[in-house]
Amino acid sequence: MRETIANFFVKASKYILLFLIIMLAFSMLFGTVHLTWIWFDKLLSPDPLMFVFNINEMFEIYEKILIIVVGYEVLKSIYIIITSNKIPVKEILKIAVIAISNKIITLDLHKTDYSSMVAIACILISIGGTYYLLNRFNPNDTDI
Repeated sequence: MRETIANFFVKASKYILLFLIIMLAFSMLFGTVHLTWIWFDKLLSPDPLMFVFNINEMFEIYEKILIIVVGYEVLKSIYIIITSNKIPVKEILKIAVIAISNKIITLDLHKTDYSSMVAIACILISIGGTYYLLNRFNPNDTDI
């Protein structure tokens, strides 16, 4: 009885994750279409010159590109979780590094206070330390 209930929840969670993969794939597709629209709109805008991006427009475009990249990495991790019945810890840590790097790249230093920068640095150091320790003490087994 207990096993059938557990199997039901495992199957139900896999279908939920499959639905999330579909939603994420559509979000990435529509995000890419939106990004392409923004890119052409900014490129063809005569303000200040046609075919020239200003720095704020470039940051906006890069931020959206990095968000789509993070979505792709999350999609891969969810797929690994569904197919292997394990949690890919190293892949999730890589996603976290990409996400925090996205924040660092698009960070406006003039508008960000010192405590936020220190918090981001602490998060990045802790993720890097965790990844190092996983590789150091458990190099072959990357899943839980």
